[in-house]
Amino acid sequence: MHPRIRARLAPYQEAAIFSPYDHTGFFGGVGVGKSFSLAHFDLRMFTERPEVPGFIGANTYDQLNQATLRELLFWLEEYGFDYVINKRPPRAWGEPSLKLPNYRNVISVRVGKKKVANAFTRVLSDADALRGIQFGWYSVDETRDTPQDTHDVILSRMRRYRDPRGLLGSTTNGEDWGYHRFARARPGQRLYGSLHIPTTEAVRLGIHTQKYLDTMLASYSELMAQQEIYAMHVNVRGGRAYYSFGDWNRLLRAPWGDLVPNPDRPLIVGCDFNFDPAPHVWMVGQVGPSLYGPNGEFWGDHIHWFGELSRSRASSPEMAFLLLSRYPEFVYRIYGDRSGARATTSNAGRHDYNQIAEVLTEHGCVFTLDTDQSNNPLVRNRIENMNRLARDARGYTRMTYNPVDCPLFDSDVKMVGWKMHTNLRGQGKLDDGGNKKLTHASDGAGYAVWKVFPPGMVTQIIAPTSSSTLSGIASEMNGG
Repeated sequence: MHPRIRARLAPYQEAAIFSPYDHTGFFGGVGVGKSFSLAHFDLRMFTERPEVPGFIGANTYDQLNQATLRELLFWLEEYGFDYVINKRPPRAWGEPSLKLPNYRNVISVRVGKKKVANAFTRVLSDADALRGIQFGWYSVDETRDTPQDTHDVILSRMRRYRDPRGLLGSTTNGEDWGYHRFARARPGQRLYGSLHIPTTEAVRLGIHTQKYLDTMLASYSELMAQQEIYAMHVNVRGGRAYYSFGDWNRLLRAPWGDLVPNPDRPLIVGCDFNFDPAPHVWMVGQVGPSLYGPNGEFWGDHIHWFGELSRSRASSPEMAFLLLSRYPEFVYRIYGDRSGARATTSNAGRHDYNQIAEVLTEHGCVFTLDTDQSNNPLVRNRIENMNRLARDARGYTRMTYNPVDCPLFDSDVKMVGWKMHTNLRGQGKLDDGGNKKLTHASDGAGYAVWKVFPPGMVTQIIAPTSSSTLSGIASEMNGG
């Protein structure tokens, strides 16, 4: 590389940047330095082939500006390269490789005496934006959400230049076009190559600590970790939607020993507002006490669903009365989907949350309603949050439920799947198999835990001790 570039490259980063293949797919787990590698590939192309214009892309404007280009600009400044974006480079730098009437969405880099390298910058979500431009190399970031026809157009835009080069950096996304084009490329050819680097390799080389890896493992379900951490091509939206749930989640008692909710702690209520034919379902649960279990688990990071309230053709006030009759004298924390703040399930004229608040206020209850309802989480993200709580990649469980008193929820986690031909770039759609009773209990629970235990919030595990707290809980759980 150019003598100014003083990068310390991991072996796999060097393999990606100096790949012998024309087009290389660098599939990596979180934290392996994909954007770092792409930026240094750009620098290599700028300095070694300044006469050849390039292309730098990412799937969205935010990703392009706040991640991909941000990384590149950092290293340009770190190594002392002058650059300009969206304007013609100064004439004193020399003639640029691109002679354009304007330089909007173009980065120009001064790489030597009278040498100026250029690259187009575009988003990848719209292939039409790439038509009409020509370049001889490209780097594209996080193509897991990019349509295949965009990469087809990129390849077609390189026909004027000999020795084309391209580097794709991305998290895996099942057996998508990137998998078939790069990972399944025919052995012996020199057109497409790939490498798959798990996060564990970055830890082994000292780029990240074991603590970082443990935090990431706690942030994903086991299947999602195979994709996001271990760079494996797995189908996270095929088969059961709630794939992390099993017998380890089905407990008649809460792990800390309670058979029924404790009035000393708030009641968590997760609502899915329906009227007919789908049932109106409220899940009722409780976060555990601020104590540690016999294996060092912190119950305050755990939720147990004790029961569910379900009625067809029931209004929100009727459900609120049912809640008070079944679970009186609690502090209530009520969560639900955004429809509760915007509409009514029974055409009563007022929003569901307003109707619920009136009932609870009339009965002198202490309660909170989650009124921050600007947007629901994407379905795929909400389901993954449920899966990581059911069992994360470390094997820890933070959500349990009573299968006898939560029959709809139990059916959901066993039977609900994804609709066929779900767009992997979209939010995903659940398949109830024609059973209108399905999906709603798990939806209500999902809305609640999205706010109580949002993605990125991980539990801490301590080593078991002989403290009275731990032994006391163990004794209680064993009936002592």
